[in-house]
Amino acid sequence: MFALCLTALTMPAIAGDVILTSPRVTLREGYVGSPEFMKECDWAAELPAHLVEYSQGLVVLTDQDLQNLPGRTLRLRIMHMRSADGGGFSGPKWATVRAELFQDGKLVGQYQPYRQTMTLFRGGCSSLSKISDALAGDIATWLRRGSFSVQFTDEQNRIEIGPDEDVPPIQ
Repeated sequence: MFALCLTALTMPAIAGDVILTSPRVTLREGYVGSPEFMKECDWAAELPAHLVEYSQGLVVLTDQDLQNLPGRTLRLRIMHMRSADGGGFSGPKWATVRAELFQDGKLVGQYQPYRQTMTLFRGGCSSLSKISDALAGDIATWLRRGSFSVQFTDEQNRIEIGPDEDVPPIQ
């Protein structure tokens, strides 16, 4: 009996509860981010992979077009980012990602975490990898919590951030 309970706790969520997402995070429309780091670094693929791991079976990757899928889907977009080589000498590296949860094509929840790092001896790609890991943990926690709301009704983020401007508070 104990083994049966233990097995039930370690099994992934049933198919109806699974949230599908793409294996790569995309940039929001019209945003270029830090092009050299989008090409050189694989953090846009690391974030969804970490999300699958941290969600403990709740999130599954799919190559299918999310807009055409029934059930729950999660759209991930990079809203703002900054990265540079030079470790702590080149200033903070940061990213804001928007997670949009859909149920049968209808938007039911949004979450927009922000993370930053300023490690002294870490390159641009390594910093983005660390940031993607933290963002994935934030999004997995939000999904497991299950209290969703729609915070951003427009497609564009209302706050534009440049490398010399202050970053918004974590929401």
